[in-house]
Amino acid sequence: MSIRLQRIGSEMQKALSQIIRDLKDYRITEMVSVTGVEVSKDLEFAKVYVSIYGDSDKVQSTFEGLLASSGYIRKELTKHFKDIRHTPQVRFMLDTSMEYAEKINKLIDDVKK
Repeated sequence: MSIRLQRIGSEMQKALSQIIRDLKDYRITEMVSVTGVEVSKDLEFAKVYVSIYGDSDKVQSTFEGLLASSGYIRKELTKHFKDIRHTPQVRFMLDTSMEYAEKINKLIDDVKK
């Protein structure tokens, strides 16, 4: 990945965090973190990795809310990125690495006991 794409991804991650925080959708919880953004070489798509804290129902409803709001989120991204020709289509991906790490830590603690 080029330095330019990494820089765009990093800036997009910051902008998306703020945009998601400002969303008024009742389904979206406050406990959403944008953990990473991968931008395609042609800037057509951006994979946005989000980590959502809560029980499985809350995670599911929040993720559905994000998917439903993707058009609005892309429009808001356009305001942040006026220097690129096309704003990438946002594709949300659920980042489950935090739950996985928690599960592994619990297993290690169980073995120590």
